[in-house]
Amino acid sequence: TNLFATMMGPRIPINEDFDGLKRIHANPDIFVIENFLDESSCKDLIEKARTKKLEPSPVAYAGWTEDFKDLVELAAKGPVSWFAILGAWLQTKDDPSASQFDLVIHGVQNYVVLLFLAVGGIAAFTKLRADGLKEMRTSTSTTLDDLNDSDGGTTTFVRRAADLFGSSSSDAARDASLFEAPTVIRYEAGQVLKPHFDANRSAATEDANRGGQTLATLLVYLNDVEEGGLTRFGKLQANTVGADSEETKLTVKPKLGDALLFFPADASGTFDERTEHEGCPAVDEKWIARIWRHTVRVPPPYGLAEEALAKI
Repeated sequence: TNLFATMMGPRIPINEDFDGLKRIHANPDIFVIENFLDESSCKDLIEKARTKKLEPSPVAYAGWTEDFKDLVELAAKGPVSWFAILGAWLQTKDDPSASQFDLVIHGVQNYVVLLFLAVGGIAAFTKLRADGLKEMRTSTSTTLDDLNDSDGGTTTFVRRAADLFGSSSSDAARDASLFEAPTVIRYEAGQVLKPHFDANRSAATEDANRGGQTLATLLVYLNDVEEGGLTRFGKLQANTVGADSEETKLTVKPKLGDALLFFPADASGTFDERTEHEGCPAVDEKWIARIWRHTVRVPPPYGLAEEALAKI
């Protein structure tokens, strides 16, 4: 981890003077922001999510293109080549008229057939893995992109996030154009989000239509949770905030209105494996709202429309 840390560049800048900002871990930087949203905004976000209707939370297989490419390359250079050569030898060894040219032809033919079969098998494996990832997340969620209510929870959340990621001279609408639309997520008793990453090693390819790499994650806890539902960073040592003092890893306990901020990748988009995190099993119901800050403009339907940005 220490070696990996030296490879990471600086994170994106934020407003270090933001009210309530408290660093709970350094390298990688992780912050808690006390009272990021007031109670009325939190309740409004929950109510708007209930009204819009929550659906099972989607889970994407981030990095599948890199995995697929790596597996195909490994197969092509290894087993496919070996078995193609072995097959060609078996096909010609008992034929006294077979020449070295015949051996090469058989080898090439075998290679093509075996590579085709390998690609098909890898594609099936990739799909099976993607389907299996659905078990990682058992919550329900919905996105909120309507900013018509200037004093509502959604608009307040986006405006506050733009203030956090911007500066005194920056344009709030421009800052918010880098956000995905806020997502409200509900965890009922027993529901979890297993260890995962918010950044994507293949972001340039897979997330090109949603702003590229995820450079920051901003979570706001919309209700107090007495038991369960901790946010846990499994690769970081404990500097526990409001959680079980016996926990050996960094954990944060949900508190109404407080926000959690971390950086899944550095400012250049380099994936930071140290920010792996999970939503521990809920005992009491837990509500959160999330904004992902990307590299470039996030177009609708993932990001906010121009009309919405103009209302910030």
